[in-house]
Amino acid sequence: MDLDAAPDPRVDHTPRATNLSAVLAVTAHMHDCGNRDEILSLLAEALPELGPFSVEPVTVLTGEVPDDDVWRHRVLLDDSWSRPVSLTLRADYPPTPVQATLLELLIQHTGSALRAASLRSRAATQERQLREATDEITAIGTRAARLEEEARIHSTFGRLAATGAEETAIAETLHEVTGLAVGIEDAFGNLRVWSGPDASGPAPRYRKVGGGNRVDVLRRAAMEGRPLRDDNRIVQVVRPGQTLLGVLYLSDPDHRATDLDTFALEHAATMLAVDMAHRRSLAETEARLSRDLGADLLAGTDDDSAYSRADALGYDLHTPQRVLVVHWGPDTSVESVTEAFRRHLTATDSSALLVHGNEQRTGVLAAVMDTKTDVNTVFSALEKSLGPAVGVVGVGSECTSPSTLPDSYTHALRALEIRKQSNSPRGVAQFDELGVYRILDSHSSTGDVEAFVQEWLGPLLDYDRQHRSTMTATLAQYLECGGKYDETAQALRIHRSTLRYRMSRIHELTGRDLRSVDTRLNLHLASRALQVLAGGAPG
Repeated sequence: MDLDAAPDPRVDHTPRATNLSAVLAVTAHMHDCGNRDEILSLLAEALPELGPFSVEPVTVLTGEVPDDDVWRHRVLLDDSWSRPVSLTLRADYPPTPVQATLLELLIQHTGSALRAASLRSRAATQERQLREATDEITAIGTRAARLEEEARIHSTFGRLAATGAEETAIAETLHEVTGLAVGIEDAFGNLRVWSGPDASGPAPRYRKVGGGNRVDVLRRAAMEGRPLRDDNRIVQVVRPGQTLLGVLYLSDPDHRATDLDTFALEHAATMLAVDMAHRRSLAETEARLSRDLGADLLAGTDDDSAYSRADALGYDLHTPQRVLVVHWGPDTSVESVTEAFRRHLTATDSSALLVHGNEQRTGVLAAVMDTKTDVNTVFSALEKSLGPAVGVVGVGSECTSPSTLPDSYTHALRALEIRKQSNSPRGVAQFDELGVYRILDSHSSTGDVEAFVQEWLGPLLDYDRQHRSTMTATLAQYLECGGKYDETAQALRIHRSTLRYRMSRIHELTGRDLRSVDTRLNLHLASRALQVLAGGAPG
């Protein structure tokens, strides 16, 4: 049977108000729920309320009609968005015109509710897609801005790398990029470079990265392989391979550093690692060449070769040089002494040729240095770095040419041994100031005695040869008489005033203060030694 059949005009087919209200209530609920499955469920529930209607369990329109007396009506609900819904309504007997009208009204409102629900679903889908697209565009914009900032940082440090900039320039550039103060420490925690708003640097009581837990902090930073916060600092270790060269950090007490700041820190650390590794390699090469040259100088080499090799190293051998030897007690290795010596050279912007190894005396560091170097300053720096051990610095004689440095080295070792065996086995021992100890040393030779005599009596001997005078003999007799004028004048058979004149000239020629006990002892010993060398008997 068909719902579209013409009604009988003699019958009132107007639905009652109660039935219309029920249909409207159901359809209103359909429009409110907005879910297709719920709408179809409400349709199925409302059908028995309108008449003897139900939904046959058929989901697709097959075009086949069963051969029975059951009333059927096929319905195709299309919401224009999702797949159409095909339903077959059935009744055990034909509906009345009122029931048919109510059924048609319910079907129309069901279709309307399905279309409305479809539109809302489509709008929600479009809104979600629009929101997702907006979020994606925002994310792309954020990423593009980040990439632009990263590219700017890359470009900044790339230009810096092209200029071959060193650690100071790297720190200053990182400070400009991040706006945060930047510090660079060496492997021992000493502050090498500071770049920040305060030009004077950090507080005088500088706290190295990690403080008392420095080893643990640096080990953790190395294991994580990325910047690590340590209190008010963001730390990045400079460690190409397994060797720690230093630490680069951002000072961030307000905790305002961004991801870009840490990105710039990592980039700067990479540059710094290259620079530090390069400088370390150069330093090791220079140290090796310096050590080789120093060893050759101590062993003996010709002047021309020494000058050319020193020039290649940037060391000036043309100025007067002397050899220093350092020993710092049995518990301090020569490597530690060498490292402390190098730190002193760096801090004072001075240079030296350092030599140590198996080819030299065990535990002793030798250094070829300019004679203008203050040896007492060197000793104080070593004592500050190595601790107040029984440290001795032996200083050799001055050399005007490289070929004479072996003698200075021998003198420095003798000065070192003499001081170590003395009652005060620490401090600086200069060979030229050993005086009588130079000829009392078991290693002394005739040449040493002659040099000692020349050092103390040389001006008088030269004067006597030039003027055929007896100043040297006068001084010797004066010392033999214990500095007594009357006994000396009587022994020399001269007048007391003549003796006084000669002693005044001796003071002028030697520049020595005869009132000093050490001076009189050295002069007396030199006079006795002169007599022995001349084949005469003392006295």
